[in-house]
Amino acid sequence: MLTCFYLSLLIIGGGYIAVTFLVGELVDFGEDVGHVIEGVSDSAAEALSSLGETLEGVLGGAEAADVDLGEIELPEIGEIGLEHEVEGPSPFSLRTVAMFAVGFGAGGLIGKGLGFSDAVSLAPASGVALMTASGMWLFLRFLYGEQGSTSIQATDYLGLVGRVIIAIPEGKPGQVALVVKGQRMNVPARSEDGSPIRTHTEVEVLGMEGGMVVVKRL
Repeated sequence: MLTCFYLSLLIIGGGYIAVTFLVGELVDFGEDVGHVIEGVSDSAAEALSSLGETLEGVLGGAEAADVDLGEIELPEIGEIGLEHEVEGPSPFSLRTVAMFAVGFGAGGLIGKGLGFSDAVSLAPASGVALMTASGMWLFLRFLYGEQGSTSIQATDYLGLVGRVIIAIPEGKPGQVALVVKGQRMNVPARSEDGSPIRTHTEVEVLGMEGGMVVVKRL
């Protein structure tokens, strides 16, 4: 009877661990697809911007290609993931508990396989369960630590070189594309001296002010 209990714990706990990690991989795949879609949308925006500049040259309007963002509510840097905290995993998280069940079932089956009685088999079951649960908890802490090391802080933007994807009009905000810790981000921006900056211009981030980065031409 106890053997069936051990086997049930092993199957249920192992199945839960496998499913959660599989779902995690699917989520990561979805994020990668999102980055691809974002890249395509950026390319489309740049193409439209180039078309606008061409029309500006044909029509002779000095400001025809500039996008007036003065009345558009741009997201603040905090709203686009500039900073976020990563909390550590709990020792009693579902994955840790599931791994405890896996270890308990596996240890119990090993004890029964060695001919131990039901009562004695609880000793290897408990020992293996504690080891597997501790190993899972340490592994999750490592993963959260790696995630925390890649979280983006405000200071990570300083000194970065990016490219204008929405023209910055005189005294008004535009938008620049930056790569921050390997992540491509589109950030609201204004020029250092208030002068206009055309699309595709390379710029350097000097600081942050009013929820947007302050840039200068390179």
